[in-house]
Amino acid sequence: MKPHISNSLLSAPAVMFMMCCDMRNFSAVANALGITQSAVSKTMQKFEKELGFELFIRSSRPLALTPEARLLHKNLHGLKGEMLRSLSSLQSKNYIKPILRVGILESLHLHLGFEIIKHVLPNLSQITMISASANVLMQRLVERKLDLIITNVVSSETPHIFTKRIFTEPSILMLPKSFEKEKDQTWSWQRLATCGLPLVRYWSETGAGEINDTFMRVHGLTFPDRISVDTNALMVKLISEGIGWGFSRPTTILQNLHILPNLIVRPMQPPLFSREVFLIGREQEFLIESGIIYDVSTRYVERQLIPQILDFAPWVKDGFKVG
Repeated sequence: MKPHISNSLLSAPAVMFMMCCDMRNFSAVANALGITQSAVSKTMQKFEKELGFELFIRSSRPLALTPEARLLHKNLHGLKGEMLRSLSSLQSKNYIKPILRVGILESLHLHLGFEIIKHVLPNLSQITMISASANVLMQRLVERKLDLIITNVVSSETPHIFTKRIFTEPSILMLPKSFEKEKDQTWSWQRLATCGLPLVRYWSETGAGEINDTFMRVHGLTFPDRISVDTNALMVKLISEGIGWGFSRPTTILQNLHILPNLIVRPMQPPLFSREVFLIGREQEFLIESGIIYDVSTRYVERQLIPQILDFAPWVKDGFKVG
């Protein structure tokens, strides 16, 4: 794997030390890096041991620097600036720029994926972006086949990763166009169970299927398992053709707007369900690129994605949360 430029300039502990000097708070550094405060504290303790002197006066609030730390910070800051200036001419010729492999959920890859590539490409020599289900994305991150992923499944068993929530979105009902004839457009779960059409569900082996199945099991919602699919496009197509009904997220509709005239979208009735979407990567890798992607993603969701969704589902506004 090509070395990350920030790690080539300074070691990971040195980068973290610089952040601690700037923020004067281990918790703030942990939040910025998407790791625990304990991880920051342990890294700095190890760094102090390697250097042979203390860096922080931990009893002080905010965090105070020892005289040695102030001098080290000044020297590292100057060194980093000098090295960045030396590298700038090489970077302009596409030397040393990192290669980045990004995975993203199918429901987001067309719109958000485009924005990410457009904004992060100038910092890279090459970018690969793939779309896949949440479980596949996480597995490929663990196997180091992907560097960063945007997904809705976070595994607590996966060590040495950071997670940053991009947004939370509510769920919506997707119904065949023929249901529009009904005077009562309040579709409770009990009413859907007797609507005469089967639930089109996500395959249980996908991240969306796993999450949806857990939601229904927790709330005692039981529907015959007749149709399972692994893509949003097929689910929306089946519903638009009157084969069944389903529930998903507004971004699923946005990805398939050309089919919207052939189905109806309605609010879900309690119990309600939402999903969180995260940027996930390995600790201390691609820090600059992950920062750019996170900023681009949250800005896009707030300024473009949500307004587009409110055009066809205005009631979901309060269900969205960015960051």
